[in-house]
Amino acid sequence: MRHLLLAAAFSALLAAPAQAVVVIGFEGVNATYPSTSYADILSFYSGGTSSQGTTGANLGATFASNAVAVCLNALGGSCSNASRGGLSVTSSQGGMGIGSGTSTYFDFPSGFSFAIGFSYAVAPGSVATISAYSGLGGNGALLAPPLVLLPGSPGCAAYNASRCPFGPGGYSFSGVAKSVVFTGQPGKVVWDDLTLGANDPQSPVPEPAAWLSLMLGLASLTVLGRRQALPRSRD
Repeated sequence: MRHLLLAAAFSALLAAPAQAVVVIGFEGVNATYPSTSYADILSFYSGGTSSQGTTGANLGATFASNAVAVCLNALGGSCSNASRGGLSVTSSQGGMGIGSGTSTYFDFPSGFSFAIGFSYAVAPGSVATISAYSGLGGNGALLAPPLVLLPGSPGCAAYNASRCPFGPGGYSFSGVAKSVVFTGQPGKVVWDDLTLGANDPQSPVPEPAAWLSLMLGLASLTVLGRRQALPRSRD
């Protein structure tokens, strides 16, 4: 019986993380690289295609029609005013920008909780924000006050990019988010590494409920281990 209880506790411990982290890197959305013709992302990440007919992994995320895949500069070539500056290996060719207007969004109908991590670069003199909502299309309840993103990138001369390098950011909230809204001016802000369910795109952190489950699992293993170690009565 004790072995069965230990196995059950161990299984609960392994199942502690309540939510898989989803990372959106915007690689391959544009049909060619480098390119100054940016694709509308659209349903690229939800089993459909971008405006240029490219398809990506079905992550369950659909982007507004004015969310575009910005080409990021490499050494010796320019396709925008933004670049990772050689600081990203897995997401160095594409980011997300606002194609028109002053805001865009993506929908995630299955919902995610805790936080969204991201990388970003904001032009000098500009301000951007990010916010999460309980409904699709930026509707429903606002789950936390909008996070204001201020300029912080000095530019990378070698990459001919004033939006460079990107810095990490994180936006935590309460509840389940089904859409995330971004504000800023076209060409003034670029986002990358959208990390759903973690507050840092570089080192994802499990949501608090997962940590609680982990601690309870460890406690169960400790108590059961002590009980098993107690000497039996000679009576």
